[in-house]
Amino acid sequence: MALTAMEEPASFDADALAAEKTKVLGAVKLPQDLGRDTVRGQYSAGWQGGAKVIGYLDEDGIDASSKTDTYAAIKLEIDNRRWAGVPFYLRTGKRLGRRVTEIAVVFQRAPHSPFDSTATEELGSNAIVIRVQPDEGVTVRFGSKVPGTSMEIRDVSMDFAYGESFTESSPEAYERLILDVLLGDSNLFPRTEEVELSWKILDPIEEYWDKNGKPAQYQAGTWGPVEADEMLERHGRSWRRP
Repeated sequence: MALTAMEEPASFDADALAAEKTKVLGAVKLPQDLGRDTVRGQYSAGWQGGAKVIGYLDEDGIDASSKTDTYAAIKLEIDNRRWAGVPFYLRTGKRLGRRVTEIAVVFQRAPHSPFDSTATEELGSNAIVIRVQPDEGVTVRFGSKVPGTSMEIRDVSMDFAYGESFTESSPEAYERLILDVLLGDSNLFPRTEEVELSWKILDPIEEYWDKNGKPAQYQAGTWGPVEADEMLERHGRSWRRP
Protein backbone atom coordinates (compact mmCIF):
# COMPACT_ATOMS: atom_id res chain seq x y z
CA MET A 1 0.00 0.00 0.00
CA ALA A 2 2.79 2.41 0.88
CA LEU A 3 4.59 1.82 -2.42
CA THR A 4 1.34 2.24 -4.36
CA ALA A 5 0.22 5.45 -2.65
CA MET A 6 3.51 7.26 -2.04
CA GLU A 7 4.48 10.41 -3.93
CA GLU A 8 7.35 10.33 -6.40
CA PRO A 9 10.59 10.22 -4.37
CA ALA A 10 13.26 12.87 -4.94
CA SER A 11 15.66 10.08 -5.93
CA PHE A 12 15.66 6.30 -6.06
CA ASP A 13 17.68 5.68 -2.93
CA ALA A 14 16.75 4.17 0.41
CA ASP A 15 16.39 7.45 2.33
CA ALA A 16 14.10 9.07 -0.24
CA LEU A 17 11.93 5.95 -0.60
CA ALA A 18 11.61 5.53 3.18
CA ALA A 19 10.62 9.19 3.59
CA GLU A 20 7.72 8.90 1.14
CA LYS A 21 6.50 5.54 2.47
CA THR A 22 6.57 6.89 6.02
CA LYS A 23 4.35 9.81 5.00
CA VAL A 24 1.76 7.39 3.64
CA LEU A 25 1.77 5.07 6.66
CA GLY A 26 1.53 8.03 9.03
CA ALA A 27 -1.60 9.26 7.23
CA VAL A 28 -3.50 5.95 7.27
CA LYS A 29 -6.99 6.20 8.76
CA LEU A 30 -8.58 3.15 10.35
CA PRO A 31 -12.27 2.39 9.70
CA GLN A 32 -14.65 3.64 12.38
CA ASP A 33 -16.42 0.26 12.51
CA LEU A 34 -13.81 -2.48 12.61
CA GLY A 35 -16.50 -5.17 12.69
CA ARG A 36 -17.93 -3.89 9.41
CA ASP A 37 -14.75 -3.14 7.48
CA THR A 38 -12.38 -5.92 8.56
CA VAL A 39 -12.71 -9.68 8.12
CA ARG A 40 -10.55 -12.52 9.37
CA GLY A 41 -10.82 -16.15 8.34
CA GLN A 42 -9.51 -19.64 8.94
CA TYR A 43 -9.35 -22.30 6.24
CA SER A 44 -11.24 -25.56 6.51
CA ALA A 45 -10.83 -28.77 4.52
CA GLY A 46 -11.15 -28.47 0.77
CA TRP A 47 -9.50 -29.06 -2.59
CA GLN A 48 -6.36 -27.26 -3.68
CA GLY A 49 -4.31 -28.02 -6.76
CA GLY A 50 -6.39 -31.12 -7.46
CA ALA A 51 -5.64 -32.61 -4.04
CA LYS A 52 -7.78 -32.93 -0.94
CA VAL A 53 -6.30 -30.92 1.95
CA ILE A 54 -7.22 -30.79 5.62
CA GLY A 55 -8.42 -27.77 7.55
CA TYR A 56 -6.24 -25.60 9.76
CA LEU A 57 -7.62 -27.06 12.99
CA ASP A 58 -6.69 -30.56 11.77
CA GLU A 59 -3.06 -29.65 11.09
CA ASP A 60 -0.40 -31.26 13.31
CA GLY A 61 0.19 -29.40 16.56
CA ILE A 62 -2.82 -27.07 16.21
CA ASP A 63 -5.22 -26.73 19.14
CA ALA A 64 -8.76 -27.70 18.10
CA SER A 65 -10.05 -24.47 19.67
CA SER A 66 -7.43 -22.20 18.05
CA LYS A 67 -8.64 -18.77 16.90
CA THR A 68 -5.52 -18.10 14.84
CA ASP A 69 -6.51 -16.48 11.57
CA THR A 70 -5.16 -17.61 8.20
CA TYR A 71 -6.93 -14.89 6.17
CA ALA A 72 -7.38 -11.17 6.64
CA ALA A 73 -9.16 -8.46 4.65
CA ILE A 74 -9.30 -4.83 5.73
CA LYS A 75 -10.44 -1.48 4.35
CA LEU A 76 -8.19 1.51 4.99
CA GLU A 77 -8.11 5.15 3.91
CA ILE A 78 -5.20 7.57 3.60
CA ASP A 79 -6.01 10.95 5.09
CA ASN A 80 -4.14 13.26 2.75
CA ARG A 81 -5.01 15.50 -0.17
CA ARG A 82 -4.24 13.06 -2.98
CA TRP A 83 -6.04 10.01 -1.58
CA ALA A 84 -8.89 11.57 0.42
CA GLY A 85 -12.02 9.43 0.01
CA VAL A 86 -10.24 6.63 -1.88
CA PRO A 87 -10.59 3.23 -0.17
CA PHE A 88 -7.69 0.77 -0.07
CA TYR A 89 -8.74 -2.87 0.27
CA LEU A 90 -6.02 -5.23 1.44
CA ARG A 91 -6.32 -9.01 1.68
CA THR A 92 -3.99 -11.90 2.26
CA GLY A 93 -4.43 -15.53 3.16
CA LYS A 94 -3.21 -19.09 3.12
CA ARG A 95 -4.67 -22.04 1.18
CA LEU A 96 -6.34 -19.74 -1.35
CA GLY A 97 -7.06 -20.47 -5.00
CA ARG A 98 -3.42 -20.06 -5.99
CA ARG A 99 -0.27 -18.27 -4.91
CA VAL A 100 -0.36 -14.75 -6.30
CA THR A 101 0.60 -11.21 -5.30
CA GLU A 102 -0.83 -8.29 -7.23
CA ILE A 103 -1.91 -4.66 -6.96
CA ALA A 104 -5.15 -3.68 -8.70
CA VAL A 105 -5.82 0.04 -9.22
CA VAL A 106 -9.52 0.27 -10.15
CA PHE A 107 -10.72 3.54 -11.65
CA GLN A 108 -14.05 5.20 -10.95
CA ARG A 109 -16.70 5.04 -13.64
CA ALA A 110 -17.24 8.27 -15.58
CA PRO A 111 -20.04 10.37 -14.06
CA HIS A 112 -21.77 10.47 -17.43
CA SER A 113 -21.74 7.88 -20.21
CA PRO A 114 -22.84 8.87 -23.73
CA PHE A 115 -23.74 5.24 -24.47
CA ASP A 116 -27.06 3.53 -23.80
CA SER A 117 -27.12 1.21 -20.78
CA THR A 118 -27.78 -1.75 -23.07
CA ALA A 119 -24.51 -1.01 -24.89
CA THR A 120 -22.48 -1.18 -21.68
CA GLU A 121 -24.12 -4.11 -19.86
CA GLU A 122 -20.89 -6.13 -19.97
CA LEU A 123 -18.61 -3.19 -19.21
CA GLY A 124 -16.78 -3.15 -15.88
CA SER A 125 -14.41 -0.59 -14.38
CA ASN A 126 -11.13 0.33 -16.03
CA ALA A 127 -8.15 -1.00 -14.09
CA ILE A 128 -4.36 -1.27 -14.03
CA VAL A 129 -3.20 -4.54 -12.47
CA ILE A 130 0.44 -4.91 -11.42
CA ARG A 131 1.38 -8.57 -11.06
CA VAL A 132 4.19 -8.77 -8.50
CA GLN A 133 4.51 -12.57 -8.51
CA PRO A 134 4.67 -15.21 -9.79
CA ASP A 135 3.97 -13.99 -13.36
CA GLU A 136 5.51 -10.52 -13.17
CA GLY A 137 3.88 -8.00 -15.47
CA VAL A 138 1.12 -5.44 -15.97
CA THR A 139 -2.43 -5.74 -17.29
CA VAL A 140 -4.50 -2.75 -18.41
CA ARG A 141 -8.27 -3.32 -18.58
CA PHE A 142 -10.52 -0.93 -20.47
CA GLY A 143 -13.68 -0.85 -22.57
CA SER A 144 -13.63 -1.36 -26.33
CA LYS A 145 -16.32 -1.31 -28.97
CA VAL A 146 -17.18 -4.73 -30.36
CA PRO A 147 -16.58 -4.78 -34.14
CA GLY A 148 -19.77 -4.40 -36.15
CA THR A 149 -22.47 -1.86 -36.80
CA SER A 150 -24.23 -2.13 -33.44
CA MET A 151 -22.91 -0.18 -30.46
CA GLU A 152 -21.66 -2.59 -27.82
CA ILE A 153 -18.83 -1.98 -25.33
CA ARG A 154 -16.97 -4.82 -23.57
CA ASP A 155 -13.96 -5.16 -21.30
CA VAL A 156 -10.68 -6.00 -23.02
CA SER A 157 -7.15 -6.35 -21.62
CA MET A 158 -3.66 -5.44 -22.74
CA ASP A 159 -0.98 -7.64 -21.17
CA PHE A 160 2.71 -7.18 -20.57
CA ALA A 161 4.65 -10.09 -19.08
CA TYR A 162 8.35 -10.00 -18.22
CA GLY A 163 8.70 -13.68 -19.09
CA GLU A 164 7.43 -13.11 -22.63
CA SER A 165 9.36 -9.90 -23.33
CA PHE A 166 12.78 -10.70 -21.90
CA THR A 167 14.99 -13.76 -22.07
CA GLU A 168 16.59 -12.94 -18.70
CA SER A 169 14.80 -14.56 -15.78
CA SER A 170 13.93 -12.54 -12.69
CA PRO A 171 15.65 -13.65 -9.48
CA GLU A 172 13.55 -15.14 -6.71
CA ALA A 173 12.49 -12.65 -4.05
CA TYR A 174 14.91 -13.84 -1.40
CA GLU A 175 17.75 -14.16 -3.90
CA ARG A 176 17.36 -10.45 -4.63
CA LEU A 177 17.21 -9.55 -0.93
CA ILE A 178 20.32 -11.58 -0.08
CA LEU A 179 22.19 -9.91 -2.93
CA ASP A 180 21.08 -6.47 -1.71
CA VAL A 181 22.39 -7.31 1.77
CA LEU A 182 25.78 -8.19 0.28
CA LEU A 183 25.79 -4.98 -1.77
CA GLY A 184 24.60 -2.82 1.13
CA ASP A 185 21.49 -1.68 -0.82
CA SER A 186 18.60 -1.11 1.61
CA ASN A 187 15.95 0.09 -0.88
CA LEU A 188 13.74 -2.98 -0.37
CA PHE A 189 14.06 -3.12 3.40
CA PRO A 190 11.66 -1.26 5.72
CA ARG A 191 13.07 1.14 8.29
CA THR A 192 12.24 0.91 11.99
CA GLU A 193 9.81 3.83 11.71
CA GLU A 194 7.94 2.13 8.86
CA VAL A 195 7.57 -1.05 10.88
CA GLU A 196 6.34 0.86 13.95
CA LEU A 197 3.78 2.80 11.90
CA SER A 198 2.58 -0.45 10.29
CA TRP A 199 1.95 -1.98 13.71
CA LYS A 200 0.10 1.16 14.82
CA ILE A 201 -2.33 0.36 12.01
CA LEU A 202 -2.56 -3.37 12.72
CA ASP A 203 -2.52 -3.44 16.54
CA PRO A 204 -6.04 -1.96 17.01
CA ILE A 205 -7.41 -4.44 14.47
CA GLU A 206 -5.70 -7.38 16.18
CA GLU A 207 -7.01 -6.23 19.58
CA TYR A 208 -10.55 -5.95 18.22
CA TRP A 209 -10.38 -9.44 16.68
CA ASP A 210 -9.00 -10.87 19.92
CA LYS A 211 -12.00 -9.57 21.88
CA ASN A 212 -14.77 -10.13 19.33
CA GLY A 213 -15.89 -13.42 17.84
CA LYS A 214 -13.78 -15.92 15.97
CA PRO A 215 -12.43 -16.31 12.42
CA ALA A 216 -14.91 -16.96 9.63
CA GLN A 217 -14.47 -20.31 7.89
CA TYR A 218 -13.56 -20.70 4.23
CA GLN A 219 -12.76 -23.81 2.25
CA ALA A 220 -9.18 -24.38 1.18
CA GLY A 221 -8.76 -23.63 -2.54
CA THR A 222 -11.30 -20.78 -2.52
CA TRP A 223 -10.62 -17.05 -2.32
CA GLY A 224 -11.64 -16.48 1.28
CA PRO A 225 -14.78 -16.36 3.44
CA VAL A 226 -18.10 -15.10 2.14
CA GLU A 227 -17.95 -12.37 4.80
CA ALA A 228 -15.10 -10.75 2.86
CA ASP A 229 -17.26 -10.67 -0.29
CA GLU A 230 -20.10 -9.15 1.71
CA MET A 231 -17.77 -6.47 3.07
CA LEU A 232 -17.04 -5.21 -0.45
CA GLU A 233 -20.64 -5.61 -1.59
CA ARG A 234 -21.69 -3.15 1.11
CA HIS A 235 -19.51 -0.59 -0.67
CA GLY A 236 -20.80 -1.54 -4.12
CA ARG A 237 -17.60 -3.34 -5.07
CA SER A 238 -16.28 -6.87 -5.55
CA TRP A 239 -12.91 -8.55 -5.25
CA ARG A 240 -10.97 -8.98 -8.46
CA ARG A 241 -10.35 -12.62 -9.31
CA PRO A 242 -6.55 -12.99 -9.81
